Amino acid sequence: MESNKVVLGVVGSPNREGRTNQLVKAALEGAARAGAPTELVQMADHVVAACKDCLSRVCQENLKCTFEDPAFEHLSEKVLNCGALVLGTPVYFWDTSGMVKYFILKMFRVYAPSAPLKGLPAAGISIAGGTGNGLISGLRPVYHFFQMLQMRALEPLPVTRFNFEVALRRAGELGRQLAPMIQRRNPFTSLEERLLWYDSLPYLGLNRAGERRLLADMTTMALPSDSQSTIPFGLARADALSAAGRHLESLTEVARVYEAGVKAFEGK
Repeated sequence: MESNKVVLGVVGSPNREGRTNQLVKAALEGAARAGAPTELVQMADHVVAACKDCLSRVCQENLKCTFEDPAFEHLSEKVLNCGALVLGTPVYFWDTSGMVKYFILKMFRVYAPSAPLKGLPAAGISIAGGTGNGLISGLRPVYHFFQMLQMRALEPLPVTRFNFEVALRRAGELGRQLAPMIQRRNPFTSLEERLLWYDSLPYLGLNRAGERRLLADMTTMALPSDSQSTIPFGLARADALSAAGRHLESLTEVARVYEAGVKAFEGK
């Protein structure tokens, strides 16, 4: 493997063959079709131990964890030496998986001050496969990681079972975008530029109500194309209620649309 010339896919799920794996693999396949070498790593094979939060913070000076952690050493070396990163996580209880969190926290402590990943192209994927709740909340820690390590991330990809097939194609497109970027990192020129870059990315600024609105929209978009359902019209009513300042009624209407959409999706 040639250093800095590989699109690295990291699957942050205990299920090695699940939807997170499928999405990350789709991104790598897109990168491969565009001519980039790729590598897939299963975090389940390299589970990082919890950070002990050393008060002396010698890890920042030594650029390694003070305590022996072969999993962290393996994963961090892969990330430090890749040309682009795709990080996928399942969503549990509206949040990122524990395996991803443990890795991120150690990366913060060891590498955030020196920022060896400045300008590294990256993309994050979350899959909220059950109810779909937390599809954005589960992505935010991943993009906070990208931002704090000063990577230059592409737009996030929030996924549910309702938009899974569309998301697979989008993951391939993200991989294709990353492929030519492995040749050269593009660091931010200032903190202000980095903050504006991440503020401009879609989805991440949504509040919880907006997240539920997005989820309801995904369920309606999954309805059969020949459907004569009036379910989607409920979103227009919800938006009108929100514009009138009737936020609880609006969110209640969003929930009604979501529940009807799920029922129709499961019965199609």
